[in-house]
Amino acid sequence: MAVNDEFLLKFLEIGVVDVGGDDAKLEKLRTTVVKLSSELKRKPAKTSLYTMVAADPDVPHSDPTIQEAMAELQQQWTTAVNTFSGTPVAIIRAMLLDALVQASRLQDPIAVAFVNSARNVLPYTASIHEQPIWEEAISEIETKVDKRAEAEWATPEMLTIQPLNYIAPEAFSVEPNNATLDYDVLYTKISQATGPWASGDHNPHNPNNQPHPWGKEFARRLSTALVEVLDEALEESRPKPINLSAPLSGLADSVSTHVEHALAAFGGATAGLQRRTNLLWWKEALYSPSAHASYRDMPVFAAAALMAFDLYQQVPAYSPASVSAFLNEAIQLLPQVAHTEDTALLTLVTNARESTQLTPLREAAAKLMPVAVGRGPILSLIGHSNDPAALDSSSLRRLCGVDAEVSLSPQAWGTWLFRELQAVRATNETKTKRTRRKG
Repeated sequence: MAVNDEFLLKFLEIGVVDVGGDDAKLEKLRTTVVKLSSELKRKPAKTSLYTMVAADPDVPHSDPTIQEAMAELQQQWTTAVNTFSGTPVAIIRAMLLDALVQASRLQDPIAVAFVNSARNVLPYTASIHEQPIWEEAISEIETKVDKRAEAEWATPEMLTIQPLNYIAPEAFSVEPNNATLDYDVLYTKISQATGPWASGDHNPHNPNNQPHPWGKEFARRLSTALVEVLDEALEESRPKPINLSAPLSGLADSVSTHVEHALAAFGGATAGLQRRTNLLWWKEALYSPSAHASYRDMPVFAAAALMAFDLYQQVPAYSPASVSAFLNEAIQLLPQVAHTEDTALLTLVTNARESTQLTPLREAAAKLMPVAVGRGPILSLIGHSNDPAALDSSSLRRLCGVDAEVSLSPQAWGTWLFRELQAVRATNETKTKRTRRKG
C-alpha cells in the first residue's frame, strides 16, 4: 500500500495524530491498524460500529469499540496509555478509519456497510477539519461499490451465449460379415431330395415309377434345403446391433446444460431491467407490500420508515448510491410531506418502537441486530423495543452518536433507515455464507 493511501497519515498531517516525529511509534500505530483491519475482515458485522465511532470526535472513551481498539494498541505498544496520558480517542478514531478503508478495499460487503454508515452519521458528527479526509475515503469506497452495483443492475445491449459444449464420439463404420453357403450341406440335402438312392433321410419316391409323389416331395425338400442354408448364411452376414444410448445421453446432457446456462444468462441480463421496472411501479403505486396498505394512509414518518424497509426488501445488497436518492424522491410523493415539519431524532426512534405500521421493520431489525451495548445503528434500538436505553437524550447520544435534538425530514429519516438496513445486510450475508461453508 502506498504511503499516500494511508488515512492514518492524513490525520497526522492535520494534527489529529501526533507521535512527535517518532517513526517507531508510527509503526506501532500502523501495525495496530493492520490488526484492526484483520479483525474487521474476520467479523464484518463490526463495520457499522467502527464507522460510527471513528466519525465522532465526542465518542466516550468507555465505548466498547474504543476499548477494543485500545486493547489492540496496547498489544503492540505496552506504554501507550502512559505515552498519551490516557485513552487516545482521536488516534484510535484515525486508526479505525484507516482500518475501515483497508478492509473495504478488499471486501465488498465491508465497503457497502462502511459507505452507508458513514453517509448517515458524517453530517452530524465529524469535525470540519476532518471532513475532507472522510469525504475522500467515502468517495473512494463508494466508487468501488457503485462500480460493482452498476454491473449487477445493468442490462446489456447484447447477450452472449457460450457455444454448446459437446464432444461427439468417434465415428464408426458398420461392415457386414462375409457369409458363405455350405456347399456340402446343400449338396447332401439336394441329393436326398432326388430319390431313394441317396443315403440318409432321402426322398422315398422314384421319379420314374412315382412321378407325381416324387415331384411334390422333391419340391418340398429342395425348398426346405435352400431356405435353411440361405437363412444361415444371411444370419451370419447380419451386422451386430449398435447401442446409441451412451452418445445420445451425452448429447441430451450437453443440450440441457447449454439451455440452463442460456436461461441463466438471459435471466441475469434482464434482472436489472426487471428490478428497475418493479421499483418504478412501486414508486407510482405508493403501496406497501409488507403492510398491505397504502403509504398515503399512514402517518408520514411511519410511511417513510416503511418505504425504506420495503425498498430494502426489493433491492440487493449491492445497489448504486442513486437508490437512496430514488427513495428520497419516492417519499416526496407522499401528499403529507409538503406540510410536515422536521422531527427530533428521539421522537422518531420512540415512535418507530411503538408504531403498529412498523411491526415488519421492528421484526426484521430484531433479527438483524443484537441489543445495543455501545455505539451502533439505530436499528438495534428499534428492533429491541423492550430495552428502554434509548428513550432519553443521553443514552441515544451514547448509543447512536447523534444528538437527540437533531431534526430529520421524512426523506432523511427514510434514507437513514434504508442505509442502515443495507449496511447490516451486507455484513450479515457475509457471516451467513462463512458459516455455511464451514459447516
